[in-house]
Amino acid sequence: MARHSAPHPSAELVRRRLAAALLGTGALAATLLTAVVTPAAPPAPDREPGAATSELAQR
Repeated sequence: MARHSAPHPSAELVRRRLAAALLGTGALAATLLTAVVTPAAPPAPDREPGAATSELAQR
């Protein structure tokens, strides 16, 4: 007797899996870039490194 193959996943399931894979890949790439790339400028002398900035200070 011939064996039946498993049913093919629906297009919606394939899209969701692809979206999840791309999201995970993007997050991993962003993490690696953050760890590798050095900032363009040193922190301002009047601020502690890693301190939150306000929107008004950037305008």
